[in-house]
Amino acid sequence: MKTVALSGQTGQGVETAGEMLAALLSQSGLSYRTWRDFSTVIRGGSTAYEISIVESDDGRIDHNNAPRTSAVDLAVVWDDAGAEAYRCRLTHEGNLLGSQHVSDLLPENTEASPHLGYNIWALGVIVGALGFTQQDLEAAVSERFPDPTNLGLAVRGYQKGQLHQIFRVQKSDEMVRMTGNQALCLGAVAGGVRFYCGYPITPASDILEILALKLPELGGVVYQAEDEIAAIHMAVGASYAGSRTFVATSGPGFSLMTEGIGYAATIEVPLVVIDNQRGGPSTGMPTKGEQSDLNHALYGGHGEFARIVLAPTSILDSALVIQEALNLAEHYQCVVLLLLDLDMAMNQKAYPWSRIESLLTAVPIDRSTTIVAGAVQDYRRFHADAGQLPQRTIPGVAGGAYVASGDEHDERGWMEPDFSQVRSTLHLRRLHKVDHIDYQRPWDRIGEDNAPVVLVGMGAMSELISAVVLSMPDVYQGLLLRQLAPLPTMPKFSSRVEMIVVAEYNATGQLQRLVEPMFRGKTFRSVRRYDGEQFTVEEFKEQLMAIRLPREGMVD
Repeated sequence: MKTVALSGQTGQGVETAGEMLAALLSQSGLSYRTWRDFSTVIRGGSTAYEISIVESDDGRIDHNNAPRTSAVDLAVVWDDAGAEAYRCRLTHEGNLLGSQHVSDLLPENTEASPHLGYNIWALGVIVGALGFTQQDLEAAVSERFPDPTNLGLAVRGYQKGQLHQIFRVQKSDEMVRMTGNQALCLGAVAGGVRFYCGYPITPASDILEILALKLPELGGVVYQAEDEIAAIHMAVGASYAGSRTFVATSGPGFSLMTEGIGYAATIEVPLVVIDNQRGGPSTGMPTKGEQSDLNHALYGGHGEFARIVLAPTSILDSALVIQEALNLAEHYQCVVLLLLDLDMAMNQKAYPWSRIESLLTAVPIDRSTTIVAGAVQDYRRFHADAGQLPQRTIPGVAGGAYVASGDEHDERGWMEPDFSQVRSTLHLRRLHKVDHIDYQRPWDRIGEDNAPVVLVGMGAMSELISAVVLSMPDVYQGLLLRQLAPLPTMPKFSSRVEMIVVAEYNATGQLQRLVEPMFRGKTFRSVRRYDGEQFTVEEFKEQLMAIRLPREGMVD
């Protein structure tokens, strides 16, 4: 795998150059993964864009699940801060190039570059180093920036990059770029979503922007609400009216939506809520990833109500999971909370379109307990026979009108019932209707059953666990959790398993506390990170190597 990096200041167009490079790689049929590090300030903070290209003959790497690596083969930086960040990671010190603002560079690796335009010069350097033709570069730059000044900067960079060639592009069938947010949107559309309302918040804003472009083309509606409270209640109203919908946010917005989630649970309206997790609490680290909202998803809200919590294990899995979540929400008439984290939501990988397309037809739309047409008689919205779920009508079904009150209510939806009666019947039915759910993919198990150490994780940890299991199959096997509530029956591990290591991006071990009771008698250890940074695969292996098997003496 070859990794290139571009570093600069926020406002210099580093993201733009990175996206242009990713487009070139996709058009050339190359597998890759990106990593973006950007500041919370609009101008002046540091920003970086890394792309790791999977070489076709590298059997040590899962091409569809390539993790971020520590080693960088070529870096282009604007200033000393960028040089300091990448100098220690370079595989060859001669492959650090930069502007006139970088000290201690080889003279031949430095070139004067304007503050605005540096990104295009740096793009040229990287494109030259990767072995693209000059025509490839000129076409990409001219399409985005017709001003010939940009083309001159790009060509200057290209000529310098050719002196540091680290890769030779061999073109094949075009690939499709995909982030977790994009995969969610595709899956939602395939799952029947034609109405969306939201409020911008990093890292979920992309979802609002993508759907605002695409849903109207399909006859759908997108609305930017004034805040997260309005967004979730609009989504509840749309669902009540019979539209399949979801709402997406991040930590602070998730907090604001909590009362609306409880309301949806009380009136038993299906709703999918996406939480793209970032570092908290409060505003926290808006541009840094974390997995610290698990407890909020599991237990957040006043009172007690049922919810399902799912977490995709990869970018493409996001497209499947949201389709499954829409079906589960409709069948069980409940809220389904779907947890992503920033790394999976915003970073991208390249896939063949055929692979993506197959996912969009893999989950048939199932409206299950929803009556969408016709008529009903003697209808009691919240009545259900023992062990069954109630039938839900939507407006327009003759005889199916009902009151959807957040106040405690009886089977007709009427307020001020005999509380002693409804709390012991209707309330308990609501609470326990998802104690066990019919979900076919609660977890993925990878590796050999007799490996002595089980690595457990969710979300963005999945690609790291997969990489370690692939490279060290005699030591590690993996359990990638997708269903977090209700907690599913876990697989049985052989007697050869000596330790379970839970890896997660939070400080308190939220996932470990959730799963540890399911594996009584096993030795548990943890790998945690909560500084906003994501592990490279080398850093993750180093953390694992510090943990000894019980027979060798346990060392944290």
